[in-house]
Amino acid sequence: MRRSGGRLAAVAVVAALVWTLAPAIRAGEVVTLRFSNWHLVETVWGRSLREAIRIFESRNPGIRIVPEPISYAEKEARYQAECAARRMPDVVKLHNFSLTMFFELGCAADLTPFVQKEGPGFLKSWYEFPIKSLTYKGRLMAMPGDYMSMVLIYNRELFRAAGLDPNRPPRTWEEFREYAKRLTRDTDGDGRVDQWGFSIPASKNPGLPLRILPMVWSFGADFLTPDGRRSAMNTPEFREAFRFIVELATVDRVMPPGVTTFGPQDVRIQMAHRRIAMKIGSGWTYPIVNAINPQLNAAEVLEAAPVPAGRRRITAAWLSGWIMSPHTAHPEAAWRFIKFLTSKETEKKFFEDNRVISSRKDVNVLPLVKMDKFSRVIVQELQHARLEPQLKEWPEIFDAFATALQEAITGAKPWERALLDAHTRVEGILARR
Repeated sequence: MRRSGGRLAAVAVVAALVWTLAPAIRAGEVVTLRFSNWHLVETVWGRSLREAIRIFESRNPGIRIVPEPISYAEKEARYQAECAARRMPDVVKLHNFSLTMFFELGCAADLTPFVQKEGPGFLKSWYEFPIKSLTYKGRLMAMPGDYMSMVLIYNRELFRAAGLDPNRPPRTWEEFREYAKRLTRDTDGDGRVDQWGFSIPASKNPGLPLRILPMVWSFGADFLTPDGRRSAMNTPEFREAFRFIVELATVDRVMPPGVTTFGPQDVRIQMAHRRIAMKIGSGWTYPIVNAINPQLNAAEVLEAAPVPAGRRRITAAWLSGWIMSPHTAHPEAAWRFIKFLTSKETEKKFFEDNRVISSRKDVNVLPLVKMDKFSRVIVQELQHARLEPQLKEWPEIFDAFATALQEAITGAKPWERALLDAHTRVEGILARR
């Protein structure tokens, strides 16, 4: 997906002419764009997006934006069906792992001609890596949105109460295990544990890979062999990582009961109500946690630190992209909206409202970003970050892993058997190519 990233200037003339001849917005005409985004269902993000829409409409009276909320888990399936029926929303947002699939299916308009019209140097404000990642066969198929590393989020007050230095978070996974044990406590003296050291959203949900991959990778493991043709889930490194994660729940018992039923919001609720001391998250974590329980004073009480290191220091990167429907009747208006959503002004607003880190370099050097204790760590860790595998088979591959994780944590299978079965299943998935 990252190949030919430097050839944006060499766009086919015919393709450029097609977009050049697309009808512009005529004076007095009002066009309607359908805009779908999972953040529209969220309190903090949803309010921010609707405010942005109002700003855009006030500056573009000829364009009306119709928001279409959708759940995070539902978006890929619905957008694919709508694309096949040629009625996909005009502008949508997707997470990087599913973007390749949409590019291959022809469910994203080529944005290269629009970028060329903006003139030379238009893309220089963005980091090179997101631009390359959203380039497919030499064409820019999406504009970068959020670009963030996953980090360790922890509660400094709970650290202090457990006798831990809140200014010295765990640096290795063994140290992390010891911290988690000390942070798992009976805080009210009734003989039952009511605070746990760590939690993950271990149900089958799209947010789990971002929290698991940093742990797996840091052990020196990977899901696939370097050529991407075979499963690497039977290697000693992967077995070590898998066992470590499972035993946090089953042996150390530093995770709350029922962890295999949790989604990302469940874990945020646990942190908001001081039931857990550590989680893996990113820039969006503390605004959402604060909205759940303002009394926590999340901006002050929570801290961010690099994900603990194992054999290597590495974490996962979140990257989102804004896609234009290939069937939109109003490509010029859709581009105008995407350009607005990815502008320095709007990306600055998204940081102020949601604390998400931008793909734009000129936003991340602003004092309000550099001085924020969370964003400072998140931007710093981007140099150690890696994207989820951008393979069409990735959702199915990770589902095999998630099944094994649930089987091992719940005791449905010994961890060795659960992992071997997942490895065998992934081998079968790759053999279908």
